[in-house]
Amino acid sequence: MIRLRAVPRFAELRLLVVVAALLVLGYVAVVASAVASFSATPVVVPITFIGLALALHLFLVVRGTRGDQLLLPLALALTAIGLIEVQRLAPERLALQQLTWCAIAGAAFVVAMLFPRDLSVLSRYKYTWALAGVALLISPLLPGIGREINGARIWIGVGNLFQFQPSEAVKILLVVFFAAYLDEHREMIRSSPRRFGPIPVPPLPYLLPILLMWGIAMIVMVFEKDLGATLLFFGIFLAMLYVATGEGFYTILGAAMLIAGGVLAYQAFGHVQARVDTWLAPFDEELRFGPSFQLVQGLFAFANGGLLGAGLGNGMPERIPIVWSDFVFAAFTEETGFVGGLALLALYLVFVFRGMLIALRAPTTFLQLLAAGLAFIVAFQTLVIVGGNAKLIPLTGVTLPFVSYGGSSLVTNFLLTALLIRVSDITARVRGGP
Repeated sequence: MIRLRAVPRFAELRLLVVVAALLVLGYVAVVASAVASFSATPVVVPITFIGLALALHLFLVVRGTRGDQLLLPLALALTAIGLIEVQRLAPERLALQQLTWCAIAGAAFVVAMLFPRDLSVLSRYKYTWALAGVALLISPLLPGIGREINGARIWIGVGNLFQFQPSEAVKILLVVFFAAYLDEHREMIRSSPRRFGPIPVPPLPYLLPILLMWGIAMIVMVFEKDLGATLLFFGIFLAMLYVATGEGFYTILGAAMLIAGGVLAYQAFGHVQARVDTWLAPFDEELRFGPSFQLVQGLFAFANGGLLGAGLGNGMPERIPIVWSDFVFAAFTEETGFVGGLALLALYLVFVFRGMLIALRAPTTFLQLLAAGLAFIVAFQTLVIVGGNAKLIPLTGVTLPFVSYGGSSLVTNFLLTALLIRVSDITARVRGGP
């Protein structure tokens, strides 16, 4: 039986007012710039989303949540920006679909806030989460349910009615596994009796997870053609390993293994070589109107934005293929400028900062590692997609958290937010805070 005792969250409520104003103003600007005739969608979407945001706030109040009061407004602010961009960039039906996914993500948020009652129980089933994550990760390779979209086989689906990107859920499952595994074995890994100079050399069984994650990353890169998931999964693992042990050697070793695997894959597989060549020379005569057309148009969008941007609805981001998913950051920056792009990144920075602060304050090692891993998902995924848009790294297929169109990503990010709030709530109750 779950006992409810309401706790006011006035700071969160005040921030939600700002989120509502941001959404309404953005929608007004986008709709006003359009020439098409009036429809009900521009009215339904912001009103429904504001109602959803208020419902989530009231749920936290009634539940008596004492946790962080910035994370939910930040997540909703980023989602509101995403809704504005989808309304601006995508066919009208996609705005309603994204709104539907917002409702589903809100429901997932509520479930994650309620179950399990004790978060520490997750650590007892670490190998179950690991096996489930690996099964989901390789599921797109299975005949019948696997789907290849835009050159990457990272989807599963049933007919044309339902499609899901399992790698999104895998991120959270693997973070839970890593947090539990490193909580149990970090002392042996960090304080190994055998050393090679200043480098600790733990027993081979404790090095197997590094080798296993490297193998999984290579499988994803080669067979699913998903460079983004490769970077994301391995990056999250190395970050959590460093947080748990404080040994930079493991991070350097893992990065070297990933680079070596990438070089071999570049030599052996055409799709990996095509991604790298497109990154190195997007304006090449043979590439700019073909494989690198999306990247080239994204770079033009950045250039057109300048310092202050062209204004919402006044740019030309629709020239970028699949802009509402892969290049939403470039589209947003074109119309809001360098200043707007920095402001958006600042929202992510505050979100990650609050997540890491929650990790530092958590009462147990497992919760510390869990919160740190969840926060790093948002940080690293943002880095990968923004770096790809700006041609700093090869373009990948990951989405910009909360902002890009896509239901799998949105649901996962709200689950992530709920888990972070729960960790902060546990900390507040243990320390007797508000």
